[in-house]
Amino acid sequence: MEYFYACRNLAYTSPPSDSPLESPIHGVVREEEYIETRVQLLNRLKSGQLSNMPGGFPFQHVVLRGAGQSKRGRGHISHDPFEFRQEFQSSSRCTNSRGNLSAYIAFTQEPAPKTGLPPLFLSWAAYLPKLELYSKHVENHSPYTHAPPPKVPACHVRVHSDVMSTVYGTHIESSPRIILCALANSLELGMLITVRAQRQNDGSGQYNIIYVGTDNKGEEGLLFCAGVYSRR
Repeated sequence: MEYFYACRNLAYTSPPSDSPLESPIHGVVREEEYIETRVQLLNRLKSGQLSNMPGGFPFQHVVLRGAGQSKRGRGHISHDPFEFRQEFQSSSRCTNSRGNLSAYIAFTQEPAPKTGLPPLFLSWAAYLPKLELYSKHVENHSPYTHAPPPKVPACHVRVHSDVMSTVYGTHIESSPRIILCALANSLELGMLITVRAQRQNDGSGQYNIIYVGTDNKGEEGLLFCAGVYSRR
């Protein structure tokens, strides 16, 4: 398996979320705090230990309760966009009463170029607080603010809609591990990872599921092949 390494600052952009941190006073995010948060996020993605991860991840398991139904209700998997926050301990921030740093993981659907068509990609991304460098010598520049630090994308995984039509898509739906591992690889490599279904030319109707990495220069490279899968 050959990996293509790239710089850590990714090229794609995404609109920042307005989700607030709970602490009323925030400081700038220092380099050591940013690195600490990044390392903790990577470890959590690899282990799957995300305390606020919704049931049904990488989607959401929604329980509907209506009249005459049991207390447990009836559930289904929702593909509606969502975001959740994962908070990390930081001794330096706690000491200064500045609150803990958080990462945010969001799911969205990227629309097809033509209206009326199904989404082209399913998209998962994790965001970290923006690294803010400041100088103590700059006059009237305070390292503290009442607003949460802005967020920037740290890793990004897209799954083409054709993949979800294969048996591999059922594996994605049934376990969080595939998307969590892909996010961890994206964070570690500093690359956008796109999962695609490549139709075989032998007439079998089967598909190669491939992972493609895109670096911050827009150059693509094959990361690995997950195997050959038929349609559902």
